Amino acid sequence: MTFIASFLDNEVIPSLILWKSPNFIFVIDGGHRLSALRSWMEDDYGDRAISQVFYNGEISEEQKKIAKRTRKIIESKIGRFSTLRDLVGTKTGTDEQTRRANMLVTRAVQVQWIQGSASVAETSFFKINSQGTPLDEVEEMLIRNRRKPIAISARAILRAGAGHKYWSAFSAENQAELEELASKFYQLMFEPEVEEPLKTLEVSLGGSVSPVNALALLIEFLTIAGTRAAEYKGVADYADDDSGAATVAVLKNSLEIVKYITGNEGCSLGLHPAVYFYNEKGKYSRFLFLGMTLLLNEKVRNNDRKFFKKFTTQREKIEAFIIENKSLIGILLQNMSKTNRVPKMRDLLMFLVSEFETGTAVTVESMIQHLGLRGRIIDVVATQSSPQFSDDTKSIVFVRNAIKSALICPICRGKLDPKKSVSYDHRKPVRDGGTGDPENADLVHPYCNTGIKN
Repeated sequence: MTFIASFLDNEVIPSLILWKSPNFIFVIDGGHRLSALRSWMEDDYGDRAISQVFYNGEISEEQKKIAKRTRKIIESKIGRFSTLRDLVGTKTGTDEQTRRANMLVTRAVQVQWIQGSASVAETSFFKINSQGTPLDEVEEMLIRNRRKPIAISARAILRAGAGHKYWSAFSAENQAELEELASKFYQLMFEPEVEEPLKTLEVSLGGSVSPVNALALLIEFLTIAGTRAAEYKGVADYADDDSGAATVAVLKNSLEIVKYITGNEGCSLGLHPAVYFYNEKGKYSRFLFLGMTLLLNEKVRNNDRKFFKKFTTQREKIEAFIIENKSLIGILLQNMSKTNRVPKMRDLLMFLVSEFETGTAVTVESMIQHLGLRGRIIDVVATQSSPQFSDDTKSIVFVRNAIKSALICPICRGKLDPKKSVSYDHRKPVRDGGTGDPENADLVHPYCNTGIKN
């Protein structure tokens, strides 16, 4: 929020650009200063009345925390707009407050009109936002590719189909389908919200819902899962989507892969996020998640149904190995280049399936060698010198103990995530006279019920 302080401290504000069409006026500025200034004036940093309306009341706890923290910083550094406004023309405030208050009514802002179409205005918007306060790398990429299917899909999912409609130019039918898909996507990926230190194993599939982290994850995920083509296309490689058909296709393809990971449909492996996608400290690992996504997408594309049975029959051993070596896997990731981390995690998972299937004793050394690494890697952890338990320590202890006592699927012996993915199985099949009595029921993974037992 330095731009608000800059405004009040008499520094230069970049010129505002206004674009006028027959229907409305489009206002933009460098570094998002105008929207930040309005947040300050309305005391709405993402959680008050304006935001509630904008997001249809769907505001995450993460956003609420950020808004509260931002409000506290602004009020301590600058003061509320209403407070300064009421001081205009008075002498009741401090010298600094009086100076800032007077600037509210004396400061001039340059205005420049842009004549032309919406496209011209958008080009001007991107140009001026590339100056002044630097944009986040992900946000800049999304602005550049604002009409591309992956960019639109990521924004739609992050807000569960609510908020600003980047897809408003699509047909009414495609808009409705996009919003429905995005809402389902959000529920599967980002609910429940993760709080630290961890006190429950009911964690989300996609980690934090904070905009920067979630958008970065979604872009990578949609790039992998949004197509069944052998060659993956980057965000910019897609053509602009004018009708919404391509965006809906990306969402449908991606949601299919999510449903193999979690959910109650028959194809769901019901992978427990705390086992597969979080480290020993309860921190989310997007590389493990994206590695699994890459593996599953390849198997679905190649119609390799045998893989799912192979994985399920070896699942108990796979999960035991991952849980035992979470810290080491984190160290291995640090020793890989950024571009190699996702495919290497795919290779790791496939290696575990193959080795356990053949009855081979899987060792840390064989895993490291298979991943193309060498040298001695020691699993080192820092000792705690303070007598107080840190949040990391609390999470480590909770995860360590809670995973041990997690529910087990009696078919594959893998961990169950009953909040998100569970099937009720007849111990004695209905065809053999089995009833719906509690004594004849088990909690199992959906795929174990439909793909293994049946």
